[in-house]
Amino acid sequence: MSNKIFAIQIKNIRQNQNMTMEQFAEILGVTKSSINMWENKGVVPREEILRKIATDYNISLDRLLGVENADGDPKLEYLQRNLRKLDDQKLKRAENILKAAFDDIFEDEDEEDEDT
Repeated sequence: MSNKIFAIQIKNIRQNQNMTMEQFAEILGVTKSSINMWENKGVVPREEILRKIATDYNISLDRLLGVENADGDPKLEYLQRNLRKLDDQKLKRAENILKAAFDDIFEDEDEEDEDT
């Protein structure tokens, strides 16, 4: 079974660490071809490797595998899916943009509350 979210996440983790596939494979105790299959075909490794990645790179298994909450808000899920595709640098930019937007939105709400 192919998992596109896992493929994106694993590639982002490796690239954010400035590692080659060979280096990443060595750290995880797998082959370069395993890393290649993960990144390019979305092949998911066995549980012990998933847990090692999650622990070593501080990412939840749900996020790593792209587990979605079926009862969630479609707009929030859309944002989450796209944010997961970003590398650390782009994610920081998105965070700054959202923070500025939220500060502006909630500042307006705070002003309305003060007027009432």
